[in-house]
Amino acid sequence: MYDTYWGLQRPVFTTAAARQSLANSPVHAEALARLEFLCESRSSFGLLLGPSGSGKSIVLAEFAGRVARAGALVAITSAAAADESSLLIPLAIGLQIPPSGDARLLWSQIVDRFEEMKLEGVSAAVLIDDLDRAPVGALLLVERLLAAGGSALTVVGTARAETARKIGSRLLDLVALRIDLATWNETETNDYLASTLSSAGRQQPAFNEAATRRLFELSGGAPRKVNQLAQLALLAGASQKLNQVDEATIEAVQEELSVAR
Repeated sequence: MYDTYWGLQRPVFTTAAARQSLANSPVHAEALARLEFLCESRSSFGLLLGPSGSGKSIVLAEFAGRVARAGALVAITSAAAADESSLLIPLAIGLQIPPSGDARLLWSQIVDRFEEMKLEGVSAAVLIDDLDRAPVGALLLVERLLAAGGSALTVVGTARAETARKIGSRLLDLVALRIDLATWNETETNDYLASTLSSAGRQQPAFNEAATRRLFELSGGAPRKVNQLAQLALLAGASQKLNQVDEATIEAVQEELSVAR
């Protein structure tokens, strides 16, 4: 494994490892703080916007864990091509309702559960990824959720900024907090690479200056692409027994990715 070659005590730049690393990134930490404020203020609907690969899904997953640890009920799902029935099941599970195949019965149970939660002082967060890719039926369900949940419920959706209009004007008008997740600039990208490697035990830079600059240029500062290029470059660098990943290695792994598509 390349982890040993680079003196790493744990995997880096994988999807699982990126979740904690991104939570420590200033851009993503700010988004998480604003989402926490949304729940604490009992606001009904928040929208997390950002370009593809900016870390929206990872932020949502990290936020789900934080909300659960705070004692709230949590349901998390993706709305991409999901119909109403397929959204109701994870929602019911998150609200601790035994799921059934009858959509009407399940909705009735969910509405009853909201009323119970209001009386008990229990709150819930429903986190829906890819809301801009949801069909009309799923979007109508979100509207119904917001109407039924009241103060017991906070809904957070994610979308790409350029396609957020697909959510529809009725839902967009209900947004209490919009959070824009930007890609990293060059300094932020370099800081992310350095801090991630350092926290995993690497004492010296694994990427030389030219390599980090080229990695930023090719990734555009999008965290998903940064992680992808960095992981492949470490693997290639280890196989070549490099002391540091250089610009040529970054170019080579980018070319491999381009051919694979």
